[in-house]
Amino acid sequence: MPNALTSKALASWALASCALASWALASRPAVMASRVVPASASAANRRDRPDAMTHPPHPVVTRDTILCEGRPVTIERFAPHGKDAPATATVILLHDAEGPGSDRPVRAEAAALAEAGFAVLLPHYLDRTGEARVGFSGISRHFGAWRDALETVRAQVPGPVALVGRSLGGALALALAARAPGANAALVLRATFLPPELGTGPLALPPALALHGARDALVGPSHPETLRRRMEEAGGTCRVHLYPDQGHAFDPATDADATARGVGFLKRAFGPI
Repeated sequence: MPNALTSKALASWALASCALASWALASRPAVMASRVVPASASAANRRDRPDAMTHPPHPVVTRDTILCEGRPVTIERFAPHGKDAPATATVILLHDAEGPGSDRPVRAEAAALAEAGFAVLLPHYLDRTGEARVGFSGISRHFGAWRDALETVRAQVPGPVALVGRSLGGALALALAARAPGANAALVLRATFLPPELGTGPLALPPALALHGARDALVGPSHPETLRRRMEEAGGTCRVHLYPDQGHAFDPATDADATARGVGFLKRAFGPI
């Protein structure tokens, strides 16, 4: 999410969020032929270093491209070494409104998940609307288009997957899971707001872990608590972990801790992988 926020901007976002509940569902985008481009060989070179004996091998990263409503959308795939792809548990990892750039912490999370044994898909869903990053007004306009593009990505993966998302990505994960709760194994949500399209009643969703900063002034800690209550009303389970000294963006040490908690939660959800 953008960092320079005034109380006036937050109030405008709250009003815009109420209007989002009436969005019309966008048509599902069509899947087109994809291409795979090997990533740099630098990761392979690092595996030859002495510390490779004590650290998991770096994941193999490739890229596919699909067309959604005529726009190319990149999907990065982080593959664990020594795993048979069809038998590997899959995570769809959704970045925040700042995108999946090379300096973004979501990339370290993708690598950590792959090193833990998961096959990770990192869709560049902002490609669907031709943006590198997005603000509040863009979220209100394009949420449905991103959600539908991600449904196409989800349809490519047979069997249950875990949906893992940060901020806007977590809201999209919730929207996807609400449409087909039985098709997904788990949710891991970080600094996530509840999208208006989910309404206000009980939420039938897969087991969830919500990680949140108690000092988050952008998405207050009431959001994960509300999610837990609504999931429990539907007979589900949601674990909430609050970091007392964190805001919306976690510091590096907390971000690493949140990733480790997410990995542990997913391993319990999937069982041996």
